[in-house]
Amino acid sequence: MPRTARYEPDGVVTGYSGAHLHRLDRLGKSFFAGNTNRNDSLVGKCFREFLGHGALLREAANVTSFTKLPKRWEATWVEQNTVERLEKHPAVRFGLPAAAIVGCTLLIMFGVSYFGSSYAYTAIGALLLLTGYLCGWGSLGVVVMLSLALIVTAGPSVTVPRVDWAVSAGGTPPSSVLYHRPEEPGPVQMRSEYALDDVIGDMDDAFGRVRALVGWVNGRWSHSSSNMPSSNDPLVILREAADGASFRCVEYSIVLVGAAQAMGMPARVVGLKTRWAETARAGAGHVVAEIWLDDLEKWIVADPQLGYVFKADGGPLNAVELGQALARGPGSVEVLTADGRVGWLQKNRYLVFMGPYLFYFGVQYDQRVFLPEEERVRGAMMLVPNGAPDLKVVQRQTPLDIDHYTSSLDAMYAGPETARW
Repeated sequence: MPRTARYEPDGVVTGYSGAHLHRLDRLGKSFFAGNTNRNDSLVGKCFREFLGHGALLREAANVTSFTKLPKRWEATWVEQNTVERLEKHPAVRFGLPAAAIVGCTLLIMFGVSYFGSSYAYTAIGALLLLTGYLCGWGSLGVVVMLSLALIVTAGPSVTVPRVDWAVSAGGTPPSSVLYHRPEEPGPVQMRSEYALDDVIGDMDDAFGRVRALVGWVNGRWSHSSSNMPSSNDPLVILREAADGASFRCVEYSIVLVGAAQAMGMPARVVGLKTRWAETARAGAGHVVAEIWLDDLEKWIVADPQLGYVFKADGGPLNAVELGQALARGPGSVEVLTADGRVGWLQKNRYLVFMGPYLFYFGVQYDQRVFLPEEERVRGAMMLVPNGAPDLKVVQRQTPLDIDHYTSSLDAMYAGPETARW
């Protein structure tokens, strides 16, 4: 049945068939035949005018010229015809779904940490709507499933930056790092008030004690990406969390550092930044903690927001080693909680999130987290990959208080024996 246009009372033109218009003519003839009085009635005048439009539409049903139709009818018919031609074009039918798969995959893996979730998810939604409109809504299922499969399988090895570090170049930082002694008032109060000895039990393994503390901190509150406490004191954070407040990755790490120092383990808050942290609109950083293990004589990284610690080749990892292990292949990385190893899907989802942040690593010199901010020594160091620019501003407007930049792993991972207690 040939397609033509139909005029609605509100001026909208939609698809219609020529056969319907022929039936209108027959209806009109039967309406007026033998009864001329109807021609002069109000109903008759309206119906006759409608049939006049129908005649024009019927003529347009079998020809390509619209010289007798109003311009608004012609424009709408051309627009509809253009959409139909686009829907049938191979570049749209096959190219648009492929572009949507690639675009959604890259936006999830990189765009969220560069543009922020609102911008990235708006772009993903636009891609999916355009694909569904032009290629059929059934194609969305294929696009979404393939995008998720690519993100989960290839994401952990794609998102992590490939960087080089100097082993000893750059020397040691100009200032020693300050930690709390476990017998100081803040650590003593936290250890007693929150029964941290019961949390770690009788574990002799230092790594096991860290896993227990990480799991304990992770269970104190639900994550919030924006809510901040009234103070950065771990005790204040815990009290406000007990009243129902939720906090960011920053606060999870501060509380873990306080708990570890209360148990006699030097610990520090580590700020991670993406390669594009300076120009990103949002999501340029993540915060974790590193704890010193005496029996292994090394720092290990923990993400208390998720309750995770990490191993590869049988040994615990620090933050830089986590990035290096991911670059070699995520299959070698174990992600552990206090209860055991996480599953493959959960692990890969996390590594996709974590990978982009393993580029810049910042540590403040004063890790005495129980002290008020105004009493703490200012200054920090940042580990920068070889050849990368020093990061001085985050997300286009927030300056960093960094007074020492280095590419030296020796400087970043010097033992706490250099600390001033």
